Amino acid sequence: MLRIEFLTQEDPLYILPFFEEFLRQKTDIWSVQSISCCRTMGNRSRSKLLRELAQLYGTFGLSRLLARTAVSKVLGTLPRGSGKQRYFSLPQLCQAQGIPYASIGNPNAEEVLAGIRQRGCDLIVSVACPFILKPALLQLPPLGCINIHHAPLPRYKGMMPTFWQMYHGERTVGLTIHSMTEKIDEGEALLREQLTIEPGETLDHLIRRSKRHAASCLAQVLQSIASGPVTGEPLNREEGSYFTFPTFAEIREFQRRGLRAI
Repeated sequence: MLRIEFLTQEDPLYILPFFEEFLRQKTDIWSVQSISCCRTMGNRSRSKLLRELAQLYGTFGLSRLLARTAVSKVLGTLPRGSGKQRYFSLPQLCQAQGIPYASIGNPNAEEVLAGIRQRGCDLIVSVACPFILKPALLQLPPLGCINIHHAPLPRYKGMMPTFWQMYHGERTVGLTIHSMTEKIDEGEALLREQLTIEPGETLDHLIRRSKRHAASCLAQVLQSIASGPVTGEPLNREEGSYFTFPTFAEIREFQRRGLRAI
């Protein structure tokens, strides 16, 4: 059986749907040994993050997100049995599924590496982990580390790939599951998928829908890895593009084009 660990971040709005979908799949092909969760956006300043989200979602939209987050924090502390359609926090979901959950700082820290080493996983899966993984961590599991990126790599590397694909008028949002290297969003592609952007779909809705889609895609990749060596497709750096968080002017242009964040 393939023993996997997840590295992710605290996010009941967009990350939780991925794990809800993935953990519904009962299988004897793999087992989840641990889910380790970093602080949302890692070391990014909370005040800066709130300013950026206010620009992107607007005052009303941000209020809706904060209200949803507050509800999740309250209801997510309550016990909730397995087999439910909805959960309110990742710790709540892990408890229902009997999966060890840990809140961590930097995943490259020695105490985190020691825990991973002790559990002896075969593979680490990054789901929006907000830190760059260092060689000591990348080389720790025998089968390495893989990442899920919501874009057709090597295009749209970096932050907010779903936003940038909508911004540039793409009709689909890509998905690439790839082996990880020290460089951001590089390595070899193990799976490529596309999801059609629905007419009038908001960024908020598309991200949540694509996260659930990614869970099914990851299951395909894990089945392939469990069956034997997998040959990936090298990502061509020369064809790549890289983006960061959009500026206020870019967000205004996003809105001017009739696109909505929420």
